[in-house]
Amino acid sequence: MSSYNLITKYSGVEYEELNVIQFSEGVIDCEDVVRALNTMPVFSSKKIVYLDLRMAKKSELKNIKSLNEYLLSPNDMAILVINLGANDDDFGIDKKAVDVVDCNKLDIKIVQAKIVAVLKSYNKVIDSVAMNLLIEYCLGDLAKIIVECEKLVAFVGDRQQITSKDIKEIVTRSIEYQIFELTESLAKKNTTRVYSILGDLKAKKDEFKMLPALIYAHFRRLFQVSLNQKLSNLEISKMLGIKEFAVKMIQNQVKLFSKSALKKINQLCVDLDYDLKQSNISLENAVELIVLSILNM
Repeated sequence: MSSYNLITKYSGVEYEELNVIQFSEGVIDCEDVVRALNTMPVFSSKKIVYLDLRMAKKSELKNIKSLNEYLLSPNDMAILVINLGANDDDFGIDKKAVDVVDCNKLDIKIVQAKIVAVLKSYNKVIDSVAMNLLIEYCLGDLAKIIVECEKLVAFVGDRQQITSKDIKEIVTRSIEYQIFELTESLAKKNTTRVYSILGDLKAKKDEFKMLPALIYAHFRRLFQVSLNQKLSNLEISKMLGIKEFAVKMIQNQVKLFSKSALKKINQLCVDLDYDLKQSNISLENAVELIVLSILNM
């Protein structure tokens, strides 16, 4: 369960379809956000206004002053949730007026220990190769890993040992992991695998809508890492706001592209982002253009 879903679950909000308002795409006017925050909840004691800035640019958040003024005297019946993810843009939000929650993933050793403990409670064991594959598929997200462990326990039945084959057959790959897979397949010109991954993603309509933005975010990180090879993985993880585990995966992929190729891909993503927001191109055509452009580099 994501941090946002946990906040929603324990906030006391009822009738979510009426009392959860989201701002997540294109230009966001903070005056609209403030109006939503000041509106009374419907048949509920609380409401949530969710501001998703994970893929946003600083220039897309307008009238931030209005939001900061609201934060000085907020509505007690409204909960404002701002999701920055790994976005390191400074949007000008007054951090003294909000509670900052670090939702980064846990250290890999803690995750490994938790996997062993959870499986041991079901009298199951897992070898290191299978464990690492499980962590990769879930990108170290402990909440997802625990859910997948329970699925694995049910899947293997009376068998005690959980193997890599079990992981590949039953564990759901996170969208972030699939972006890693897609990137690797694009770099290696594995067209069959590329379209297989795209087929899986297209079946998940909500995730497919985010695909151009996710691809752009991933290649932006690859480009940033390619320009900072003198930094340690720890320094890069702090710079990007991600765990060292993810940095190691990114470092492996950086080797598959030249700096000039990464620069071209990032510019292509910027141009397509603009075209999508101006409705100059469809989502499917944007994804197809990104894929074909990278395959033909």
